[in-house]
Amino acid sequence: MPDTVPTYELYGEYLAGTRADPVHHETIVERSMKHDWNIRLHRHSRLAQVFLFQTPGVFTRLGDMDFRSAGPVILVVPPGLAHGFRFPPDIEGDVISLRLALLDDDNIARIRRFADAGGAVLPEPDAPHFAVIDMLMGQLREALRNFGTGRAVLLETLIRLMLIYLESDRSEARPLGTLPARQEQTLHEKQAQAFCAAVEEHFASAMTLGAYAREIGVSTAHLNRLCRRILGATPNSVIRQRRLVEAKHLLEFTRHSMADIAARAGFADAKLFQPHLQVRHRADAGHVPEATGQRIAGVPLPSAVRGRQMAAAARPPQFGVANQT
Repeated sequence: MPDTVPTYELYGEYLAGTRADPVHHETIVERSMKHDWNIRLHRHSRLAQVFLFQTPGVFTRLGDMDFRSAGPVILVVPPGLAHGFRFPPDIEGDVISLRLALLDDDNIARIRRFADAGGAVLPEPDAPHFAVIDMLMGQLREALRNFGTGRAVLLETLIRLMLIYLESDRSEARPLGTLPARQEQTLHEKQAQAFCAAVEEHFASAMTLGAYAREIGVSTAHLNRLCRRILGATPNSVIRQRRLVEAKHLLEFTRHSMADIAARAGFADAKLFQPHLQVRHRADAGHVPEATGQRIAGVPLPSAVRGRQMAAAARPPQFGVANQT
């Protein structure tokens, strides 16, 4: 497998930080629309994924196998298996990502058995529990939105049930072949991950590319080549993107000024920072609150909104147990 296949956690969000949950859910639309319905070939070193496609016509690459789905299908992709997709724009489906480090021993053992078989392709006619697995996918989605008591136990139980049903259908699955040794993470992939970890630690600082390169033990020229080849972007683009993620978070969840947000996110000049944020906002149109979008665009907030913000700022902080919904 060439070293151009990146290894990172949630595709396109490897700089977003760690998650406490053992599972992450997304609809296929949420993930693929941002990438023009194409997910480039990549793999995960510490994640297993379960894809459920309701829509036919998904072009899939799994390891060395290419195929186009003719109907609803479930894919089980163990850690280390390269995969990529081209989706039709009307795609309906879901994907869950399971963090091995946060699963119990029984569930890890089930995933390892899938890895030994090279994963699984389960077309609906070959999966007696397809509808049950689809239902469990929806229950996981709802459980992840509920931060009430018992959340961790509920997530673990739903994961366990899904893997049990998947494994029970595995005898009907189409084997993908065992994972070849050449799919082990390459030196360049390890260096790219080290750079991403360094960015996560230092993005808010004025750290230079030379300093980043020294931290991961490569030259600046090699770092540039590495990022273009493995991450598909320049090192400066990766750093800027991480800063924009932080800036958007601060805009949505704090009342800091634009100048303060720019400084906290690592932008030295607030005037240069806002155009970058506006470009990012246009790309994410429809996915941020209206007030956040107005702040990004430099539009004054309506007087009613400003009044609520000023009143909230004047109130003393309240501590206690809030209702969980």
